[in-house]
Amino acid sequence: MSDRRENSVLFSLKELRRIEDDRVRKEEDELTARREAERAAKEASERATREAEERRQREEAERVRHAEEQHQARAREDQMRLQEAERRARVEGEMRIHEERMRLEVQSRAKNSPVKAIVIVALVLIAIGGGLGYKMYTQHQAELAVQREELARVEAEKAKVEAEKNRAEIEYKSQMAAIQKQMNDKLASAKSDEERARIRAEAEAQRAQAARSTKHASTAAKSDKDSSGTKIKNVGKREISDNPLEGF
Repeated sequence: MSDRRENSVLFSLKELRRIEDDRVRKEEDELTARREAERAAKEASERATREAEERRQREEAERVRHAEEQHQARAREDQMRLQEAERRARVEGEMRIHEERMRLEVQSRAKNSPVKAIVIVALVLIAIGGGLGYKMYTQHQAELAVQREELARVEAEKAKVEAEKNRAEIEYKSQMAAIQKQMNDKLASAKSDEERARIRAEAEAQRAQAARSTKHASTAAKSDKDSSGTKIKNVGKREISDNPLEGF
C-alpha cells in the first residue's frame, strides 16, 4: 500500500514536472517567435526604406538628365529658329538694297546720278534691317525667359509629386511590415487553427486596404505629374513669319 502511494506521488511529481517543462518550452517558443517576427519586421522596414531611397535617387537622376536633354533640345531649336529668322531678314534686306540700287542706277542713266539719294536709301534700308534684327532678338530672349520660368515651375511640381509618391511607398511598406509583425505576434499566442486562420484573414484584409490606399495615392500623384508635364509643351512657341518687317 505504501509502495502504491509512493508510486502515485512520483507519478504526480513527474506529471507536474512535465507540465512545467511544457509551459517553459512554450514560453521559450513564443519568445523566439516574437523575436524572429520583430527581427523580420525590422529587416523588412529597413529594406523597404533603403529600396525606396535608392529608387528615389535613380528617378531624381533620370529626371535631371531628361530635363537637361529637353533644355538643350529647346535651346538648339530656338537657336536654329533665330538663325533662320536672321538669315531671312538679312537676305530680304540685301534683296531690297539691291533692287533699290538697280532702280537708282536706271534713274541715273536718264538724268544725273543721285549719289546722295542712293547713300541715304542704303543707310535707311540698313537701319531697317538692323532694327528688325534687334526686335527679333529681344522677342526671342523674352520667349526664352518665359520658357525657363515655366520649366522651373514644372520641374518643381514634378519634384513635389515624386516626393509624395516616394513617401506613400515608404508608408505602404512600413504598414506591410507592421501588419506582418502584428500577425506573427498573434499567431504565436493563437490556441487553435481556426484562430490562426482568422488572424491571417484579418492581416490579408489589412494588406488589401493598405494596397488600395497606396494605389489611390499613386494614381493621384501620376495624374498630377501628367498634367504638369503637358503644361510646358506649348509654352513659348511662336511661329516666325516670313515677313521680316512684321511688327513694324
